[in-house]
Amino acid sequence: MADKIFAIAVSQSQAQKIAEAIAVYAHAAYPVGGSDCAQVSRDALLDSAKAFSSLEADGIVQVRKRQRRPLKAAVDWYFSLEGPGDHTLGPELSELFGR
Repeated sequence: MADKIFAIAVSQSQAQKIAEAIAVYAHAAYPVGGSDCAQVSRDALLDSAKAFSSLEADGIVQVRKRQRRPLKAAVDWYFSLEGPGDHTLGPELSELFGR
C-alpha cells in the first residue's frame, strides 16, 4: 500500500493555500450534476483538499499517487494568471508535487 501513497511535506500555510486551490478547482472543473465519472473525480479532489486543510502544523500530507497529477493541475491552474490565486505562489507550490 505504501507504494500507492504520495507524501508531501508542507507548511501549514502552504497546506491551507493548496486546500483552497484544490477545492476551487474541483468545483470549477467538475460541477455538481456532471457525469458519474466527473463526480467521482470531484469527490476525490475534495477529499484531498480536506487532507490538506486538516493539517494543524507543518508536516506531511499523504494522498493517493494517482491523485498527484490532478492535484498538481489544480494548483497550477489556481495560481496561474488565469486562475483566482496569487500567481507568484504558483511555482513554489507546484514544485511540491514534482514534475
